[in-house]
Amino acid sequence: MLAVAVVSLGFLTACGTAPPPSDELAHEMIDAANGPDGEPLSEAERDCMHEQVDDFELTDDEQAGFGDLDDVFNKAADGQEAAMEIVARFQADLTSCRGLG
Repeated sequence: MLAVAVVSLGFLTACGTAPPPSDELAHEMIDAANGPDGEPLSEAERDCMHEQVDDFELTDDEQAGFGDLDDVFNKAADGQEAAMEIVARFQADLTSCRGLG
């Protein structure tokens, strides 16, 4: 659920709405997110997800094609395959926190 919401970052920009920086919005979404069962995320899950957002970096190869994570989400919203692969990696990092605590 959170991963789907994070992908919406790019779509907000595509719609002409200026969202906050993607990492800031990701932190806000984590704080407000519930798990797939509708129950709030555990503190350990939230802490892990916040850490994943803070630690997420583009690889050297990715930096050649993208300025930052905001650029990645914008290009993913336009369907760029490389950007969508980075978003998938970002989502996987967040998803790895599920079940903690």
